[in-house]
Amino acid sequence: MARGRLSRRRSRLARRLPSALEVLIVKRIAITTAWITQSALALTASLILGLNACAPAETDAGPPNVILLCLDTVRADHLGCYGYDARPTTPALDDLAGRSTVYLDTSAASGWTKPSVPSFMTGTYPAQHGVYQGSSSGPAGLGSDILPEASVTIAEAFQAAGYATGGFVRNAQLRPGQGIEQGFDTYQDRAGDAREIRWRGLDWLDELAARGDRQRGRPFFLYLHYLDAHWPYPVPDEYATRFTDAETIALFRGDDWKKLRDRVNHGETELSAEQIAGLVALYDGSLRYIDDQFALLLRGLKERGLGDNTIICVVSDHGEEFMEHGRIGHGHGLYENLLQVPWILHVPGREARRITEPASLVDLFPTLLAAAGLPPSPTAEGNDRFTYPAVSSDVFAEHLDGGRYLQAGRVGSHKIERTFKPVDGGDRKTGQIADASELTHTVITGTRWEARLAASGDTLSVIELKPDGDATDATELKGLITEIKKNHLRINGLAVELLAEAELYGDTHTADGQPVSLARGLGVKAKGHFEDGVLRCHKLKLYADGKSLTPALRGVVTDKDEGTLTIGPHRLTLASDCLLDGRGTARMDRNIASSLLGQAREAAAPPGFTSEARTFDLRADPDEMSPVSGASSLEAWLDAKGSHLGTRVFWGTNDRSHLSSEDLDRLRAIGYAH
Repeated sequence: MARGRLSRRRSRLARRLPSALEVLIVKRIAITTAWITQSALALTASLILGLNACAPAETDAGPPNVILLCLDTVRADHLGCYGYDARPTTPALDDLAGRSTVYLDTSAASGWTKPSVPSFMTGTYPAQHGVYQGSSSGPAGLGSDILPEASVTIAEAFQAAGYATGGFVRNAQLRPGQGIEQGFDTYQDRAGDAREIRWRGLDWLDELAARGDRQRGRPFFLYLHYLDAHWPYPVPDEYATRFTDAETIALFRGDDWKKLRDRVNHGETELSAEQIAGLVALYDGSLRYIDDQFALLLRGLKERGLGDNTIICVVSDHGEEFMEHGRIGHGHGLYENLLQVPWILHVPGREARRITEPASLVDLFPTLLAAAGLPPSPTAEGNDRFTYPAVSSDVFAEHLDGGRYLQAGRVGSHKIERTFKPVDGGDRKTGQIADASELTHTVITGTRWEARLAASGDTLSVIELKPDGDATDATELKGLITEIKKNHLRINGLAVELLAEAELYGDTHTADGQPVSLARGLGVKAKGHFEDGVLRCHKLKLYADGKSLTPALRGVVTDKDEGTLTIGPHRLTLASDCLLDGRGTARMDRNIASSLLGQAREAAAPPGFTSEARTFDLRADPDEMSPVSGASSLEAWLDAKGSHLGTRVFWGTNDRSHLSSEDLDRLRAIGYAH
């Protein structure tokens, strides 16, 4: 609701360019004062004062319209305009490319949608906008990173400049509530396949015309996001079999496509060379379907008289793998075939160019603003490649999953990939905590642990810590009832409310069949959730022999520091001889990733982590199969880049959303959220 109100307010503000953009910039200054330097403030002030001088470049038709089309999961080397000649996958895109600026060496900021789209929509890297994971455990249970309010999206910039803004997408990672919708007057995330998205986009343009926007000279910004080239490539049969036959691809068109991908990627199912070739042909067929729909979109624009005053920008958010590194799909690393994406920028009246200098998708935001004649955003990290097409950009990318944090950078033909992992506890069962750093880097906030307790006066101390299941499981408190009054009791001194519908189970009757009454000294285990510091119990297990119980609290770690640990609302003191179970190494999260920005080589890896760096010469080894020596200088480059990004961070710990059962179902429908 808050985002919707803000979007409507921005829409009303966007009627007059100077005041609207002033409001947007001033708002961002207020939000980001923690990092904005004196020079950035000076830049912002100059932007405000120079708005009239930076008015959008206009033709007789008025300011240019802008269409941004993202082709999900399209790797650059399967487009004809990027040299692909095995099959005619993209004739319409190739034709547009012949009249456009084509950036031949463009890298995404990550290898999958969730972090990559926010990067090109804001001109910042995942380390800055904080969107890494789409379904991960956190203090409030299973959740998703969301784009923070402090980030400025390209839609917000166009909206503030008076543009009508519309978005029609198909990808559950981009659903409303994830922050991507910021700045859109209209945003639909269940827009269907490429054909339906084309229909919806053109219908929206017709609605703008019907209400008089074109007559008043109001331009539009339209974002379309096609999912048809995403595994399992769900295109119509005529396109699925365009370059292969139904029998060859039958394995990939079945209902168990998700399990098949997992079995292949886990090494449980081996694909033959013929099957891999069939999979690639199926993928190419999905590209042809997208391309044919793109041709119809261009025709629709021409029929509406929009072809001569509309900037068209085509990109992808990431690539795809076909067993080049032992896996299919994406979202598992930072290989070049996951990062290399197409970028075609068509500006009417501008001569065609093919740019070979490296570009990053974080350049897209400032480039589109410049192409439309708008001033730059002070929050964007990337380069304006409209004004300076051949400028060489830093190529930097990140990937975060439960067990590792990856950074990749490219300088010239040399690429470095650095991987941080938590120290594995190995086969160790328990061991005395050596120092505070072991607790800090092994027990990760947002993960579930069992803290075995001992009472010392009114203080509970932790005598042993063990990783304990999924963060979405109910909180459990085990021990003796120390106080009881009606349905309110204390277990180990911690407050518990027994809900009216609570289930009693376990040793509910004595040996002679009499029901057991709740009383002080009875051993119990309460399951429930914390609310206002009280455990609301919906299930209570009774123990006949409570004296043998070891008191324990199982739940999500919400905070930690030297000497203490917080589970739920309860801060617990660690005993000096507390034991730490090292099995089940703790999961990585974005807080850990943020702390690793700028960290140096393995010898200097922070306590609790290992660091491994590999370097590849892409000119001699484009498939990244044979690491070469000489990583030191590139690691120094990574350190400097990470340190810089760490000074311009927009996200906070509250920039997460809870995953509902519907959210999970939608993510599973496209292969995520097991």
